[in-house]
Amino acid sequence: MLLENPGAIIENTYRYDYLKEYFDHSEFSDGTLLDLGCGPRPYYDLYKDKFAKTIGADMADLPFPKKGIDIYCTATNVPLPDESVDFILCTEVLQDMVEPNELMKEAFRLLKKGGTMILTTPYLVPIADGKWDNYRFTRYGLEYHLNKGNFEIQTIHPVSDVVGAGITLLVKPLLRGWNVISKLLHMKFISKWYNPLLFVTVALPQILYVVLSPIPGIKQILKKFNYGPIGYITISHKK
Repeated sequence: MLLENPGAIIENTYRYDYLKEYFDHSEFSDGTLLDLGCGPRPYYDLYKDKFAKTIGADMADLPFPKKGIDIYCTATNVPLPDESVDFILCTEVLQDMVEPNELMKEAFRLLKKGGTMILTTPYLVPIADGKWDNYRFTRYGLEYHLNKGNFEIQTIHPVSDVVGAGITLLVKPLLRGWNVISKLLHMKFISKWYNPLLFVTVALPQILYVVLSPIPGIKQILKKFNYGPIGYITISHKK
């Protein structure tokens, strides 16, 4: 369970667990993986031993550690040759594109024929990146952009459901309140999950959801509510 971001325990845990399952049970041909819009490369441990070469690409002026970035560039202008990578992992980036199809075109250019792209995108979440945060995608919007980009869709997997999304949306204002108090008092621990009051009001509801949702009976019920997930994970291939 991922607790580092107290306001995103459900989405981060679900996304990480799904990608871990995918990389653990997929066969790769020791090719090249491009982590496009990699940020601090939170999924590096999942794929680092699966490929002969991995490349992290992101912009230089973003507020996170840069040690995982190999190439400084935008997601629509990557300085790599045509058909030079076998796999693209692009997590929580498509919504920041002013023109999403431009990212699709660049991914298509970079991938070898038959290459794989995994996109993760938000749906029922608040605005996160200010002026960069342009879109929210339904599964139908993702199908449109991927089909237009000449990708063959393997699966579009919901991240959580309406219940998980509702819990996430409810705890976000509470977390913001704790962050304000933390800044006013100059006490950083107040905004962390190990603050007992924050834990009870923000972290605990999400932890209970993550723990209880895999129970067979509950899981079956929650399947009926997957029409409104926190986001989607899409796996597709270059035709």
